[in-house]
Amino acid sequence: MSQRPDNAEIAARRKAARRTALWIAGVAVLIYVMFILSGVVGR
Repeated sequence: MSQRPDNAEIAARRKAARRTALWIAGVAVLIYVMFILSGVVGR
């Protein structure tokens, strides 16, 4: 049987997941901005 994680472990996992999601969102925005700028510069 698996043990239930305590609140501290759950909080740590949430913090790590949030940080990862923010990094992914930041990279996505950066790629989007670069795509838009490349279209503007290419004209």
